[in-house]
Amino acid sequence: MASIASSDTSKQTYSERTAHYRALVLEHESRSRLISNFRGLAFGLAVIALGFALFRAEASFLFGVSIILGIAFLLLVVLHARVIAREEDARRFLWVNEAAEKRVTDAFRSLPDDGSAYAVENHPYADDIDILGPGSLFQRLCVAHTRFGQATLAQWLLKPATSNVIAERQEVVKALAPKLALRQQLEAESLLVAGMRSGKPTYKPPVDPEPLLAWAEGATQLLNKSQLSWVAIFLPLLTLTLFALSRTLGWAPVAWLVPAALQVGLAFALGPAANRVFGSVSSTEGAFVRYGGMLALLDSMGVGGKFAEKWRAQTTSEGISASLAMKEFRSRLGWFDLKHNGLIYPFVNLIFLWDINCTLALERWQRRFGSHVRGWFEAIGEFEALSSLAGFLYDEHGFVFPEVEPGFSGFLAEGLGHPLISPDKRVVNDVALPSGGTALLVTGSNMSGKSTLLRSMGLSTVLALAGGPVCAQRLRMGTFSLHTSMRVRDSLQSGVSHFYAELRKLKSVVEAAQAKENNVFFLLDEILHGTNSKERQLGARWVMSELIQLGATGAVSTHDLELCQLPPDQMGRVELVHLRENVENGQMVFDFKVRKGPVTEGNALRLMRLLGLAVPLVDEPR
Repeated sequence: MASIASSDTSKQTYSERTAHYRALVLEHESRSRLISNFRGLAFGLAVIALGFALFRAEASFLFGVSIILGIAFLLLVVLHARVIAREEDARRFLWVNEAAEKRVTDAFRSLPDDGSAYAVENHPYADDIDILGPGSLFQRLCVAHTRFGQATLAQWLLKPATSNVIAERQEVVKALAPKLALRQQLEAESLLVAGMRSGKPTYKPPVDPEPLLAWAEGATQLLNKSQLSWVAIFLPLLTLTLFALSRTLGWAPVAWLVPAALQVGLAFALGPAANRVFGSVSSTEGAFVRYGGMLALLDSMGVGGKFAEKWRAQTTSEGISASLAMKEFRSRLGWFDLKHNGLIYPFVNLIFLWDINCTLALERWQRRFGSHVRGWFEAIGEFEALSSLAGFLYDEHGFVFPEVEPGFSGFLAEGLGHPLISPDKRVVNDVALPSGGTALLVTGSNMSGKSTLLRSMGLSTVLALAGGPVCAQRLRMGTFSLHTSMRVRDSLQSGVSHFYAELRKLKSVVEAAQAKENNVFFLLDEILHGTNSKERQLGARWVMSELIQLGATGAVSTHDLELCQLPPDQMGRVELVHLRENVENGQMVFDFKVRKGPVTEGNALRLMRLLGLAVPLVDEPR
């Protein structure tokens, strides 16, 4: 059966877009340097013209020239800022497309987000089949750069969804897959949130929004104080009015000094509370307001279905969308910028109770929208996770959506392959486990592909239960609870040996089946290979027999042909298959194809001979 290959179209598309944005970055860089030079020239000439106008009477006409040059300088500053912003946008899109090129090749392993931060200790399958960490499925899929986006994608890969949720996700993934421009815009906005914005940007890890959320969901500091909102507005007006009247009508200064003293006292009394509010939002403001672009994309994504309805409910409050609410937040927070002007701020703060009024404005926003902010972030996280799965479908044109049926406990795959192996090396096979209580017993020589076959089954199961496409021509399966024992590590720190660690993993698989978890799907690779042959055979046969009798479905790989000797009634529920090698020109060649029946011989001795170890190929005297 032919290999499932990525479409060369997506590779070519990313390559063309990379070249386009690289050229755009160079164009904006050149324009930025030119404007910077002109800006400096305009400023320098304006200063020179003003100097001549001030110190030479005959050059007074240069006042007008200096004013014109000053205006030109300011216009060039504004234009330069816009060009820099366009250059930063182009750099983010360049990074997005360079990363996309890596995802459709083995180079995805160099991408910075591998999901290691979201690993769960003693997870039933994540470590065995490379869900998180270097070279993982997460690293291949992830286009999320917010904390919520990455956490959502990791959670979907670690926890199976219900059949209804799977169907809903598939619907959105199908709709998003062809929307390349929208998905890349989302990723570029996500990179902006992560802080990739100036100069020659480098990748930064996701910003933690929890400090902002703690403020948004917390209690107000000033707004709950009775009548403070009116006092903060009325008192400065009263002070200024009385000051004007005293100057005009000759009133005694005490008329305005009394309310002014009240203002000063109020400013000092409530200043610490105002500063706490400012500190809560200023540390995350740069990241928080940059979520506005992502929220605007949610508003305009043009995807229907239950997810879109849920997002609209999450990102709309009192008829106002989250993106508009974010603009309001940006505006109100911008009033605090006066704090950075050390000459003007102290006077303005005392005269107008600036900090108190700014804080009250923020807290009005907090009271109106604060309880909804977490829902906004959750919607963005789901959008990014779905965009990751949609990008996978776009890249891998030969992949399909599985048929996930709650009432079915089998695993029927045609053309099943490993999604993390590059298409030019990927080999696909059929797997048929028609019902619960059936198993695939995979025998074969070293390096023949037994573990890869099991991981292909596991990764397809994880992708299917996350709502994504799978590396197969067709897949029909149940809503499984996946459990594996494949990659076992000992632990010197906790005093756990390799064999004991494997026993604990096997125990968890059997206990899951005994607990009648939802359609247990097991994948066991070379079980009990850490003990002697006789005990291994007895133990392995018992584990496999127990799982079959309990109605679990799955696959076991082994070198030990004695494992094939189950009772006849159970062997009828086991399909024996094997993988093997051929010898060509004195070298072993593997085709990684599954064949019916058990393997007839191993290749360990021949491998030793090929490596130069003079081991006899038969039991012969030395």
